[in-house]
Amino acid sequence: MKQLPDEKTLLELLKLAKEAESKARELYEMGESFAQKWESRLGDRRLTKKQ
Repeated sequence: MKQLPDEKTLLELLKLAKEAESKARELYEMGESFAQKWESRLGDRRLTKKQ
């Protein structure tokens, strides 16, 4: 029968998971900011070309 890792290992895994989640959230927010910035710029450019 398989045994669970000891408490120290589980705490280390939890710490790593929280750090990974934080990094993922940071990258997501950066991507959203980037998308909003460029979406508005491209929209302005399209309007200028149509006129």
